[in-house]
Amino acid sequence: MQIRSCDPGDHAGVDAVLKAAFPTPAEAQLVVTLRAADADTLELVAEDHGRVVGAVMFSPVTAIAANGSQAYGVGLAPVAVTPEHQKRGIGEALINAGLDYLRTLGVPWCVVLGDPGYYSRFGFAPAAQMDWYWSGDPEGEHADAFQRLALGDRPADPAAGPCRVHYHPAFDTV
Repeated sequence: MQIRSCDPGDHAGVDAVLKAAFPTPAEAQLVVTLRAADADTLELVAEDHGRVVGAVMFSPVTAIAANGSQAYGVGLAPVAVTPEHQKRGIGEALINAGLDYLRTLGVPWCVVLGDPGYYSRFGFAPAAQMDWYWSGDPEGEHADAFQRLALGDRPADPAAGPCRVHYHPAFDTV
């Protein structure tokens, strides 16, 4: 298995992976929309014997503090592996490769909305511990699932006080 950057020739394979891994085509459409908006900061694929069997995408997000200051990072979503290739560490390898590359680019932080039991293995922690909240969750119903990971030594907080993190508008359709 090889992990590499996604190129346009992989798009149909990524689409097939997303449609196989998720119950609706919403994530596949999200990826198409993010690509069209040039909002795919990093997209990697896992290839096995010439076939795309996994994919991960990172896209730009903005943290806005109560005083209006802003900081920029990335959001991890979606990540998917074909059902027949799951439970083999492919998703984990994709995420680790992506996070490692983002560190080399100097990206200060990454957020994810997902299972804390899974994402904690990468170092993600509940963003609410840092007074960061997802703008799509005004009632805090998903506060435990919204997590943040600092990718470098630089401070990632735009300012003291609570921050709301905004994903690209394409995420409003998922």
